[in-house]
Amino acid sequence: MRLKELILKRPVIAICGAYCLCLVILNAAGFFSPENQSFLHYFTNYRKPVILEGKVISEPETAKNAKRFILKTFQINDFKAKEKVLVNCPQGYGVSFGDIIKIEGIIKKPPKAPFPLIFDYSAYLARDAVYTVFDAQYFEYIKSDASKIEKTALNLRKDITQKIDAYFKKAYADILKPVIIGDKSSLTPEVKNNFIDAGLMHILVVSGLNVGFIGVLFLLSFKCAGLNLKAASLAVIPVIFLYALAAGANPPVLRAAIMFSCILISLALDREPLIYNSIALSALIILILQPQQLFSASFQMSYIATIGIIYFYNGIYSVFSGVKNKILRFFCAAFAVTLSAQILLIPICMYYFGKISFISFAANVLVVPAMGITLYLSVIFYIFTFIFPFVSLVISLILSAIVHIVLTLTIFFGGLKFASVYVPKPEIAQIALFFIFIFFASYFKDKKRFVCMLAVIALNCALLIIPACRNYGRPYFKAYYSKNVATLHFKNKEGDFFTLYQNGKYYDGRYIESFKEFLRLSGIKNPQISAAGFPQDKLKKDLSGYSVTIIERAGKALPANI
Repeated sequence: MRLKELILKRPVIAICGAYCLCLVILNAAGFFSPENQSFLHYFTNYRKPVILEGKVISEPETAKNAKRFILKTFQINDFKAKEKVLVNCPQGYGVSFGDIIKIEGIIKKPPKAPFPLIFDYSAYLARDAVYTVFDAQYFEYIKSDASKIEKTALNLRKDITQKIDAYFKKAYADILKPVIIGDKSSLTPEVKNNFIDAGLMHILVVSGLNVGFIGVLFLLSFKCAGLNLKAASLAVIPVIFLYALAAGANPPVLRAAIMFSCILISLALDREPLIYNSIALSALIILILQPQQLFSASFQMSYIATIGIIYFYNGIYSVFSGVKNKILRFFCAAFAVTLSAQILLIPICMYYFGKISFISFAANVLVVPAMGITLYLSVIFYIFTFIFPFVSLVISLILSAIVHIVLTLTIFFGGLKFASVYVPKPEIAQIALFFIFIFFASYFKDKKRFVCMLAVIALNCALLIIPACRNYGRPYFKAYYSKNVATLHFKNKEGDFFTLYQNGKYYDGRYIESFKEFLRLSGIKNPQISAAGFPQDKLKKDLSGYSVTIIERAGKALPANI
């Protein structure tokens, strides 16, 4: 399809693409920087207590003996300020979603990553238009201002939580709550790591998969109740958004709700739901409301996985056309969905996580269908708690058995040594070339396909080889600074040399973990590390496997401001 035909026949896709390009240009120009977007950011240098008044717009969650929530401010001191801030307050504060409160405390900048390539918490918050963090020291409740819809969703969330806690053992309840309503507060680090290692962490996040299951379930239910397709499609939309609000209204679930609603509206209008148009329309709506979502990992992975499924599923599933057994065909379909999504997600996972999971294909084929059944049964379980509690008890036993199997499989897959492999972080240009390669491989045929794919491979090799040859043996120096530690990086043809200076009184274990993550994502192997100002035993333990030389630091032998 030519560009002119695309604009005329698929205007939504063309508009969405042009809008995304504008956002990329604005981001490169620094338009979305805190200095340009945040008024509260200027108070971070004030270093004195300030007073904020605003509305709590997220459900408070427990974090290290404290509460954390997002506040939409009305004013700071005597200045009007309408923006979001992340608030940390003591556990004893009675804060709820929708409350209007006044708080006093210190406003500060979110911590930035001490090294490039690694996860940057300040950038992560900024993508949700949160540029500041507030440590509350005084709290004053004014009133509750939650709308009826918000209160209904919140009460639904609380009631589901109470029912799950009442009917299930804690180990199973801890899994069901994130799957159903996105509440991960009770998950232990061990359980999280098991799901991450098995490539299954996505099932513990309420996202498009959950919204799709809920939407299809209620669409079929409304049709069985006698509604026609138009009426059933429209009736499902408020149910989806109520579920999205009850699940915490996080960006992934809202994206999925908007996307699914666009498809349902197409059905209600007697128009063929052109899936790519619906995806582009939902993306455009989200990016108009929250432009910086374009640069978030969850947004990119959500849409890329969806496009991968749509684009590759039929071709992959056709390979299993000879399978006649219904059970085998079900697992073949699950495998086709998983592989379709993973094809395009591979470079994105490499970029954001620095690893490739080999076992996630098998794990997802077995676990994702089980979690789909779990979600359906959970809806039935919750409905019957109001009608026939005994039936809910029976369903809870079935759900417990399924969750037990899922946990067993997760521990097994996550414990395999070859489950995943760490890789250096790829360049943006390499990721773009990967997508071009996939497009050429699936779009062109015969000689054109071969020539185009060969050209992309050659260009990718040139991107890797030419800079490496040009910089070989050339000395390189870089300094990285944080609050208490400075790191000097020197590189020549003999290798990479790092010197770490700590000026603080306390050992910064997080900094060392960030340093190790930086080495891994940079692809730096066998670095020579020198360190001064660190406890020798702790540092050598945390950097075991690396060559570490401890520099004795006496008096003021090293500058205090390094």
